[in-house]
Amino acid sequence: MRVTRRFWLTITAIGSLVVSGGLLDAPLLVVGAVGLAGWLLAMQFAFVRGVSRLEDELTVSQSLDRSRIRTDAETKYTLEASVAAAGDHLPLSVEARIPLAARMEAGSSPDIHLDTSMQSSSVTLPLTWETVGNYTVPGATVTVSDGTGLFTQSFTTASGPELAVESPSVGPIHVGQSGKQLLRGVGEHEARGRTGGLSAEEIRKYVPGDALKYVDWKATARLDETHVRNYEAESNRSVVLVLDHRQTLGDGTPGETKLDHLRAVAAAFQQRAETIRDPLGYLTIDDAGVTESRIPVARTEAYRSCRHRINDLDTETETPATATTTASHTGRMTGTVNPTADTQSPMETTLLAYRDAAGSKRHLPNQPLYNGLQAAPHEIRSANLLVICTDDSNPSELRNAVGLARRNATEVVVFIAPSVAFDTDLLTDLDTAYERYRTFDQFRRELNEVDSVTAYEVGSPDQISAILSGSPANTDRREYA
Repeated sequence: MRVTRRFWLTITAIGSLVVSGGLLDAPLLVVGAVGLAGWLLAMQFAFVRGVSRLEDELTVSQSLDRSRIRTDAETKYTLEASVAAAGDHLPLSVEARIPLAARMEAGSSPDIHLDTSMQSSSVTLPLTWETVGNYTVPGATVTVSDGTGLFTQSFTTASGPELAVESPSVGPIHVGQSGKQLLRGVGEHEARGRTGGLSAEEIRKYVPGDALKYVDWKATARLDETHVRNYEAESNRSVVLVLDHRQTLGDGTPGETKLDHLRAVAAAFQQRAETIRDPLGYLTIDDAGVTESRIPVARTEAYRSCRHRINDLDTETETPATATTTASHTGRMTGTVNPTADTQSPMETTLLAYRDAAGSKRHLPNQPLYNGLQAAPHEIRSANLLVICTDDSNPSELRNAVGLARRNATEVVVFIAPSVAFDTDLLTDLDTAYERYRTFDQFRRELNEVDSVTAYEVGSPDQISAILSGSPANTDRREYA
C-alpha cells in the first residue's frame, strides 16, 4: 500500500490541530485531531480489506487473435477486466505491459478503468510485431485507489498469451545447380570431401591454435609436416554462416530480394544446427566491412543470437564491428599495393599465391567479403562447415574468398544469388538473360570443382525457369532443361 500526497496533507492537518489546541488551550481542536486520526485509520483499514476482496473478485484476461505471426504483420490484442458486481468494489485501473518487440498505433492506450459503477470494461488494440522470436505478454498492472484519494496499491496479474514471431516467407526457393532443383533439404548437406571432426581419430594438418597434446608425432615424421589427430570427443561439426548483406544483395522486388532468399537458406542451417546441437557461429559483412561476428558454440543463446541476426539483416550500411576488418596487412611486401585478381599479372599471381601459402595476410581493395574472412577469428575461419551466402556481383572477390575459406575450413558450401535472376527487366529479353545465366553457371561450376567446395544457385523457381525457357532451336540449352 502506498499513501498519497492527500494522506500527508491530512497528517499535517492533524498535527496542526494538536499543536494549536495545546497553544491555545482549546480542547475541541485536540478532540477534532483525534477524530480525524480515527477516521484516517478507519479509511486505511477499509481500503486494505477492499483490496483483499478485490484481488479475489477481479478477473483480468489478455488475448491475441493468433499464436503465430510473421514480422510486420498485425495482431489484435484484447485486454479485459471484470468484477463480480458493480458498486461493490474500489475504483481501479488496469494497464497492459506490451513487449518491446510490438509496436502500437500512435495515440493508442493499453489500459482500462473501472469506477465503482462499472462491472467490466475492455480495450482492443492492433499490434505490429517487428522482431523474430518467442514472446509472452507480461501480466497487467492493476492499480487500486480509495474514493478519497488517500491510498493506492498495485499488483500484477498472471502472464498473458504466448506468441511466436517468424520471419516473412519469400515463397518457394530454388536451390540447385545448373537450373536443377536441389533434392536434399537445405541445412542437411553432407561433406563431399574431407570430414574433419565427423569421424573418430582423423589425422589432419596442424593449424595455429591446436593443442600440442594432439600432435601425432608418427604422422608428422612420416609426412614431414606437422599433423594432429582428432578424437571422437571432438566430433561435433562446427558450422559458421558467412552472410553478405551489401547493397547489391537488395536487388529484386520487395520481399523477394537476393538477401531475402539467402536469409531463408541461412535460417535452414541455423535450425538444423540447433536441432542437432552443432556449434554455430556467424560472420556478417556489408560494404563497410564486418558488421558482427560470433565464434561457433553449442549454446541456446548462440542459436537465438544467430536467428535474430539473420532476420535483422538489411542492405543499409552499418558501422563496422572491428577495425581489423579494414586494416591493411601487407606482410613482407611492405609499401606495395595488392592488385585484384582481375588485374594481376602472371608474376604477381604467382608471388601472391606463394605469400598466402606461407601464411601472410593481405588486404584487397574493394573486397570486404575476402578481407572480412581474412580478419575473422581462427575459430570462424577453421570451422568444419563454412557456409557462404552471397551473390555474383564480384566474381573475382568471391573466388578469392572461397580459396581462402577452403585453405582453413574443412568443407565450404557457397550459396550464390545470380544477379540475372533478380533483374526483372532482363526477363523481357530471354536471349540476353540466358547468356548471362550461362556465364554465371560457368563461374559456379568452377567453384564447385574446387576440392571440398560445393556451390549452389539460389533464386526464385519462376525466374530460373523463365530464363531457361529459351528457343528450342538453341540446342545448348538442353543441358539446363
